[in-house]
Amino acid sequence: MEFFASLSAFPILGAVMAAGSSRIEQLRRLVIIIIWLQVIVAAFLCAPVLAGGAALVRFTPDFAVDRISASFLMLTNFVAACSLSHSPTFFRNEGLITGKTVPPEHERLFYASALLFVLAMNFVFVSDNLGLLWVSIEATTLFSAGLVYFSRDKHALEATWKYLMVCSVGIAFALLGTILIFAASQHGAVPGGSLNVRQLLGCAKQLEPKLLELGYIFCLLGYGTKAGIFPLHTWLPDAHSEAPAPASAMLSGALLNCALFAIWRVTELVRLTEHHAICETVPVFWGALTALAAGFFLVHQYGIKRLWAYSSIENVGIMLVAIGLGSPLLFFLQALNHSVAKVALFLLSGNIIQYYKTKDLSQIRGLLQVSPTCGILFAICAAAVTGMPPFGAFIAEWLILAKSADAMQGIAVGMLLIALAISFVAVSIHVSKILWGVPKHEVAQQETFSKYLIPSLLCLCTIILGLTALPLIMVKPI
Repeated sequence: MEFFASLSAFPILGAVMAAGSSRIEQLRRLVIIIIWLQVIVAAFLCAPVLAGGAALVRFTPDFAVDRISASFLMLTNFVAACSLSHSPTFFRNEGLITGKTVPPEHERLFYASALLFVLAMNFVFVSDNLGLLWVSIEATTLFSAGLVYFSRDKHALEATWKYLMVCSVGIAFALLGTILIFAASQHGAVPGGSLNVRQLLGCAKQLEPKLLELGYIFCLLGYGTKAGIFPLHTWLPDAHSEAPAPASAMLSGALLNCALFAIWRVTELVRLTEHHAICETVPVFWGALTALAAGFFLVHQYGIKRLWAYSSIENVGIMLVAIGLGSPLLFFLQALNHSVAKVALFLLSGNIIQYYKTKDLSQIRGLLQVSPTCGILFAICAAAVTGMPPFGAFIAEWLILAKSADAMQGIAVGMLLIALAISFVAVSIHVSKILWGVPKHEVAQQETFSKYLIPSLLCLCTIILGLTALPLIMVKPI
């Protein structure tokens, strides 16, 4: 009970208070306090593992953290804390700059949904049971739907409907895969069957191979839909584009990691069996194909947030390759660098949309003239997310390519190289057009320190990650 109370108390308390609060300014401050307290709780739970004293910390028979899950748990809470800390500034500026005052009931529902969304994501990483993992992933879909539908217009309704329908179908496939894995454990491995991750890992070679392989394919298909893997990505650009900027930041910087982590868990299991080839070839090829497809989609984009949504799909593909290569270190390193830079980009894009009162890339010009601070931060984070040196994503992508070559995955290496080149050129052209030129119409300006506090912090993190990532890899692998 202590574990559940510590992990759930702050998000549930905050959600209840948000739903019933009548004072928006007090609620905004309260949410910031609650989410950073949640970061402290997550750090306390993960400390025994991340400090190197234990490989696994078990809270209950079906809840535990190892090094990879603890790392993602900390990243998720940090991303959520940064996004929600920026939210009050974003909502204030909606009224001051655009003239579209956010209805208090919409903002209250946003905070309630966001805190429950964070709670569901936390349970993804502490679930040491494939059934509970599936339940947690499904919960993230339900709680995040309210964030996508925030603006309550026809575009938000369409994006939310597509998000729920596509992801629900995908999660149904993942449920079937989970059932098949349970059935595989019943055939001599575990009397009565089991979905406990550690128990399954311990008897992986005794699992019925055909059922396990089929279960793996369905889980990869289902969780891959949630992660936005090509061609199952159709919900992602619309959802990221229609959600408010802080929600888009959490969807890209945290939610996608949850789905990929679920793929990692089932891949980790299959890798221990004699039929491990399927979890090495399929994710690597599918990940490279996803990155390549996203690169082509990046060339012709008309919305600034859709641009970063397709960039997220590209990075999902790269992370899937790392999963197929069996490297938790490279998987997390790529996720870390992508999440930090992408959250900053979505938050800055929210500021830019408020300046120009449009998401249309063709109408956004002269950002350096309108707001030099925003323009410089935007350029740095865009460079970081494309994998330019000396940022951490460059190191992660270089190591993934090297490991792919060592694994004789020549086709995947070629596809990744083409994808990275196309993505770099496409993003560079779009960002250059945004930064330079002359604004096409009068731009609303209201510079405040709070608008750039969180993006500046994240921008600094991307630089530090680039300077420290390689030495950390050499000294202390995850």
